[in-house]
Amino acid sequence: MDIPESLTEQAFRATNGEFAWTRAQAVEVVAILTGRDVAILGGELWWVLGAAGDWRGIVPQENGPDAVYAWETKRLPDESWLAFVRRCGSETLAAVKSLPRPGELPSNLPGRILYNLTWVSESGYDEP
Repeated sequence: MDIPESLTEQAFRATNGEFAWTRAQAVEVVAILTGRDVAILGGELWWVLGAAGDWRGIVPQENGPDAVYAWETKRLPDESWLAFVRRCGSETLAAVKSLPRPGELPSNLPGRILYNLTWVSESGYDEP
């Protein structure tokens, strides 16, 4: 695993084995992965209702229907691995810092919103 044990221990772990972090922790994870030349392919917000692996990918909104918050970074043709990694990190940081936007979530929403990230090393990446 590319994430230090100290951060995996602090993370929420879903029953499928995936991790999700608070906004501050996600920023730290992005820095670690980018520093290790690992690409963050995207992520999504999880609405976590309890500690026992109970989460949802559809988040209630203050106004309107529930929403899915997700982002994806695709490698550009002829983009070097390191350029891709840096762009992935930048786009992920922008998403983590801006999602959800102020006023989008109900003020009395139970549980918490966490950030799930999907990453891959260069050796594990299959180009489309």
